[in-house]
Amino acid sequence: MTYPQALHLAHTVHDDGDPLLNTWALAWVAHQLPRAPAHLFDANIFYPERRTLAYSETLLFPAAAVAPLEWLGVSPILVYNLVLLSGFAISGVGVALLVRTLTENTGAALLAGIVFAFLPFRIDHYAHLQLQQTQCLPFAMWAFHRLLKTRRIGDGVLFGVFSAGQVLSCMYYGLLLIPYMAVVCGTLAIAHRTRIVPLIVAAAIVVAAAIPVGKAYLGARQTVGERGRDEVAQGSARLTDYLGPPPENLLYGTALARFSRDEHRLFPGFVAIALALVGLIAPGRSSSRTDRLVPIAYALGLLVAFDVSLGFNGLTYRVLYDFFLPFRGLRIPARNGIIVGFSLAVLAGFGAARLGRRAATVVLSVLIGAECLSRPLPMVTIPAAPPQAYADLLRDNAGNPTTTLFEFPVSPQDDPTYMYYSTFHWQHLVNGYSGFFPRSYIFLVNAEQNIPDDLAISVIKSHGARYLLIHGERLFGRRYEELTDQLKRRPELTLLSRSPAERQDQAGEIALFRISYAESR
Repeated sequence: MTYPQALHLAHTVHDDGDPLLNTWALAWVAHQLPRAPAHLFDANIFYPERRTLAYSETLLFPAAAVAPLEWLGVSPILVYNLVLLSGFAISGVGVALLVRTLTENTGAALLAGIVFAFLPFRIDHYAHLQLQQTQCLPFAMWAFHRLLKTRRIGDGVLFGVFSAGQVLSCMYYGLLLIPYMAVVCGTLAIAHRTRIVPLIVAAAIVVAAAIPVGKAYLGARQTVGERGRDEVAQGSARLTDYLGPPPENLLYGTALARFSRDEHRLFPGFVAIALALVGLIAPGRSSSRTDRLVPIAYALGLLVAFDVSLGFNGLTYRVLYDFFLPFRGLRIPARNGIIVGFSLAVLAGFGAARLGRRAATVVLSVLIGAECLSRPLPMVTIPAAPPQAYADLLRDNAGNPTTTLFEFPVSPQDDPTYMYYSTFHWQHLVNGYSGFFPRSYIFLVNAEQNIPDDLAISVIKSHGARYLLIHGERLFGRRYEELTDQLKRRPELTLLSRSPAERQDQAGEIALFRISYAESR
């Protein structure tokens, strides 16, 4: 389903934008946790801004889970791809466990796992690691159903731990799950007259885990602001978006292309929808073994999740935006489509269980796979090691504290690569790329269009940069030669080295300059 990724786990990603951002985030958490956990959110980008890890998803839970691999020297790209594919695999396994527990039907459980593991939404967001991080959601619901039966505090702890894991895996989903769980879990808890103490324990665990991240996000909000109504309206889904598959979809990519909008492709598959309807309305022979209220609760959750995905085109999100401050940091309510897909997967499992025929389950599973199948995904090869220029920089700075560097050209297209290279040296970067950009970065980008004039150099120095790297492999024509010659004539700049860029797909070299500062009088 993700071909050809599995053949090139150590060297390729889908593109050199968001995948490199998230590769850096996973590596940063592993780097910083054992050294200075109190400054975990003060990442090395957009220097000297603070809390820059919180400008996008922090990925704390998956990053902590794979940190031992980083410490053992496993390549950052391989670590990234393992986390990426775990979003598919573990999410599917979790839904299979949940549905197996609810229906006692293994075939139906496997079918439901296939639905959730390979929602077309996942392929459309293949470059967005954070949006694949649903591993903890089905296990949280599984623990909740255990709690309903046992009423034990231990199961409340388990429910809280998995729910906190989901919040720390993707804050986007953590917020969007609040109305969903309020409806599903609230309905079932009231119906089962569940003890309040285990639920309080679970809530306390989630709040305790979310407080440090929440403080970092709120602190970052003072710098980056919030999403305006017009921006959120553009990210709100419409009903027809649920007919829109990703362009790569083999069966429907062309046939349903007129419903396809970027960031709004929410098509879950016709077979899954049909089975969900069967699971909701068909009586079935297994109803004596299954609480009839469970599919109703998941159907109510589906309706709420669907309405939230509509954003300002619906009802629920308007209230959340107006009265709950954290929701003003979310740009695209349509991403709640994956929680719609989660409910569909559970209900489809009920539908398959009520059909009761193993052969039918096998055929339907194959059809679901066919509806989700995509063309081979494009891949970009990423260097396994950074260019020589960074070794030259570290050699020149040997024995001194962590230094600051600025890399040119500066843009959202170039900076993710510099962030990836920083996982090999962890110096401060004036550059950066994230979900939000501070005003200082926007001013910097505008000023550096006229490098090497006085204003451009002054802005670089205002960030405390001690080194300047000019990436010739990312410039066109004679721009690199001309710029390097002009910079060499500036008295505050000393050319240290010119070394190969070492990109297989790009020829050129990198010039490294040291920046001197006049002594104050």
